[in-house]
Amino acid sequence: MSIPSIHVGCGPFSLGRLQVIIDSKKFVPVACVDIDLDKAKSGLLSLKGELSQGLADNLYTTITEAREKNNAEVCFIYVSSKEHANLVKESLNLGMHTLCVKAIACNQKEFKEIIKVHKSKPNLMLVQGQNNQWNQAAAKMREWLQNEDGIGEMLGGECLCWGRQNLITTPPQPDTYIEGLYFHSSACHQLSQLVAAKGLPSHVTAYVHNRSDPDLGFKGVWGTTGGQAIFEYSNGASFCYTGTRVGHDNLLGIGSRWSGQWIIHGDKGDLRRVGGHLILYKNGKPVQDYYLKDLDGDLLEDDRIQFDAFADAIKTGKDRKWMQESSLGTWILMEACNESARKKQKIDVTKFYKEMMGE
Repeated sequence: MSIPSIHVGCGPFSLGRLQVIIDSKKFVPVACVDIDLDKAKSGLLSLKGELSQGLADNLYTTITEAREKNNAEVCFIYVSSKEHANLVKESLNLGMHTLCVKAIACNQKEFKEIIKVHKSKPNLMLVQGQNNQWNQAAAKMREWLQNEDGIGEMLGGECLCWGRQNLITTPPQPDTYIEGLYFHSSACHQLSQLVAAKGLPSHVTAYVHNRSDPDLGFKGVWGTTGGQAIFEYSNGASFCYTGTRVGHDNLLGIGSRWSGQWIIHGDKGDLRRVGGHLILYKNGKPVQDYYLKDLDGDLLEDDRIQFDAFADAIKTGKDRKWMQESSLGTWILMEACNESARKKQKIDVTKFYKEMMGE
């Protein structure tokens, strides 16, 4: 049976996700929320399927009003990052499982407030949406990182991301004027895959790039254009990350730009990945070589897989703990990177995690 849901946000990106939810039939949207009702109604009527008209007639300006007038168990939030924290708290307080697209919070105060509410509603799932870890290529890399027939125990590795985003919008995107959103909104695309496979490191040392680029909409705000980090794991392994969202062309293709280029070493083998091309090496030679489905250009297929997993976790409990903890852990690790860059010092991630989670 489909799970009744409320969908928050009727902009183009959000409507693409709503169409995926409608088509998958794992959820049945019963209401939508947006502050511009006329524009939202027009967008909803452009969707395919018989639900389009019903949703256009069941449109509200707040989650509270939508929930009061509709029986819903789940809330999807796809609006501007600066609105996320309050909307997540509202959804949880209304008793709904909540999936909010990254970044679930813009700062530590907002995150701690969310966690406080969530602890009062422990039976509800709270997930930060991270679409990049769900496609075939990401799943295969996770398999090689976790299984004994993969690389074995991780000894070290690196990821390079060469992105290019034009963030010129009216009004300006939060990513361009809220400090620290590079790690939360861009680096998390790659590093959520690492957290999903290996959990959190014990320590991190990180740096950010301070840069202004008017042609791409970057305003020189601290922590919005790029960064570097070194993660240290409890077994002594280190992992290096370097990324930018103001790269200089699309020559590498979307897969290698946003999935990143990976080299990871283990005690039983090594892997290389560029987009959807993955090679596993053992004993000095390649033993597995795959060209797998990587990121869709619009990421809709990646989100479909994520939404289906969210539905299964709610209904059956499958991967529920992993899905919730890895997504929230990704936010905490990205903020630990910001904390390190601000203070110019190594951060104890275990200690920082407990602080953010109020433990």
